[in-house]
Amino acid sequence: MESHVTMKYKKKIRLLVTNKCSRNCKYCHNEGMPKWPIQNLNPVLLERFLSGFKKYTNKIVLSGGEPFEYEYLQELVELLSSYGFDLSLITANVNFEKLDTIAYGLKNLHYSIHDINRLDADIDVIRLINNKYPNIRISLNVPLVRIDSIKDNWDLLYGLALEIGANIQFIRIFSLRNNDNAVWSERWRELIDYIKPFAQFLEATEREARYITRELLKIELLDIPCQASGTEFCDGACLNNSDITIDPEMKVSICRWADASAPLYLNDTQIALENAIKQAAINSCQNCPYGKISNYMLSDDLDYYLNAPHYSWPRLNDRLESIYSKTYINDISYYGMSGAILRLENEFAKYTDVKYSLAVASGTVAVYLACLSLNLSHEDEVLIPVATFPTLVAALLSAGVKVILCDIDPLTGNISLESLQDHISLNVKAVLVTHMWGLPVDMEAIQNICNPLNIFIIEDCSHAYGAEVCGKKVGSYGDISCFSMQANKVVYAGEGGMLVTSSRMFYERAVVLSSSVERIFDCVKDKEYLKYWGTGLGLKLKMNPLGAPLALLSLSNVEEVNRQRRVRVSIIEKSVSNSGIFAIIEPNIKHCQRVYYTYKLALKEQYIGQRDSILQMLIHYGLEANKTSFIPVYQHELCSHKDVVNADEEFPGAEKYYHRIISLPAFVYEPIALSEYYADVISTVSNRISCTNMI
Repeated sequence: MESHVTMKYKKKIRLLVTNKCSRNCKYCHNEGMPKWPIQNLNPVLLERFLSGFKKYTNKIVLSGGEPFEYEYLQELVELLSSYGFDLSLITANVNFEKLDTIAYGLKNLHYSIHDINRLDADIDVIRLINNKYPNIRISLNVPLVRIDSIKDNWDLLYGLALEIGANIQFIRIFSLRNNDNAVWSERWRELIDYIKPFAQFLEATEREARYITRELLKIELLDIPCQASGTEFCDGACLNNSDITIDPEMKVSICRWADASAPLYLNDTQIALENAIKQAAINSCQNCPYGKISNYMLSDDLDYYLNAPHYSWPRLNDRLESIYSKTYINDISYYGMSGAILRLENEFAKYTDVKYSLAVASGTVAVYLACLSLNLSHEDEVLIPVATFPTLVAALLSAGVKVILCDIDPLTGNISLESLQDHISLNVKAVLVTHMWGLPVDMEAIQNICNPLNIFIIEDCSHAYGAEVCGKKVGSYGDISCFSMQANKVVYAGEGGMLVTSSRMFYERAVVLSSSVERIFDCVKDKEYLKYWGTGLGLKLKMNPLGAPLALLSLSNVEEVNRQRRVRVSIIEKSVSNSGIFAIIEPNIKHCQRVYYTYKLALKEQYIGQRDSILQMLIHYGLEANKTSFIPVYQHELCSHKDVVNADEEFPGAEKYYHRIISLPAFVYEPIALSEYYADVISTVSNRISCTNMI
């Protein structure tokens, strides 16, 4: 593959619900299943493990055998849906009568093309699925046998995918009987060369690669291999990149090539899921036909290397049960300031040291309301850093203002003060600053630039709950400040946001633009706005009150979360500071307190060109490392909008920043030993890179 691995493989739970099948596809997950005595997965026995599944993934794939020949398909889908799993189903023989009963619970249907040279036989069935169940996303699964067959039938295959909005998934069998010792990238070279003229690389794990076409359809290249046979899959990355499979006998397996399954029940005694998975991994190591699994997979760090996601947030606790037990039917909606919303707004204003706080639907909505509350017009320009949540550009454009992009500091990722000053003109009426990843912006310097020119300041504090500049919390500097309460944030409401300000005028405008009737009577005093009490002046943009107890609970725990993160980050940063290849990211402010939304590794300048290979090594050793999920806003199609004035400028700070950083979780309640493991891997990789560069 011409691009390096960019992310760790996200495991799925694969349920082999039955071995019954009327066909025998060559890329069936378990070859030979139809020859066994008929077996069906027992939903009653499975249910005992469903809460444990959530620890690993929210994605379950129903496979087989043929799922539509499974006796308890309807009951199983109902059960899994009640637990909130995202369900995919792989089929080679659709039963529409059964599909009618389970369609409500399916997110994806992977339709297996038996023979691409006879695609006509499947087209009518696929179209019927798409017409009857438009909310199910279809993937066309195509076994890659001969590239000539793909080329000969490409127009028909891609035309069908385009017609129904399907993804195309090419599957390559790489088995003990078909071992050419080719490394993973070379196994796909001919197909990649064919699709590159009309598709670009999107992302890759050590098992799969995704491309996206001009029409925004995804093409996925997926190995179902013995991955250890390629030289890049030693040290157990084969198991790190394989799904957790449960067969009809309630046995767990990871490797399909070794006799390595482990039972979930032993003599009618239930085995803990994590223990069964660990035993399956150990069995796979011991029975590996290539004998290449070593190092981390056989060390005491097996749990960190293989099993559940290292980082999960938020973590809900028993206090919620008591909180929601006090929620009555009259608390699930509200008209004025009342109940948990009233308390949340008051507590939040107190926490951020501002006068007024307004709970809204999202942080993006808060930014939209900020522009309207500041009375910005279509001729007004708002400065915004190119490193921020991209939808904030959409919020500004929806508010009817012009957007001016500013470059960022190449190490911190925060707005460049030099770029900000360079872009100030008479039309600039506001600056939006984002405290990126919890690293506070120098707000006193921002004020020194903006206040003399009467330029409003909007703070986006979504990443930075609890961060301080010169003893003041972020959010207290802006004319209006905005917070997201989406579930990844330190303060979370599931979905929600908060607008805060110390200006009565701005607050009342925001209320009238987001509410009506009782809320306006409760909060608005200015007769110019009060007269609109019956209708308001905008949309209904309030927070759902059922999210308020979540937000109150997490707000009370901000300082403890930030403390726990600092403890764990300090362990990792010892390795970072001693590595020689990474730079410590520190704010350009003398007196500040930073927090961590995620932890960013930043390469020193001489190593920036090696970022992708360093990232691949970290992933290979099991770290949940990624390129950042945010890309510069000027790379998004939205910035071709006529009111984004300068998207075609060069932003050298952003280009350097986005090519040097690697994202790691900012652990909270995860064991200290996990942070020590990350630190050890960082040291190992750093030493390897340093030694390689010295040779």
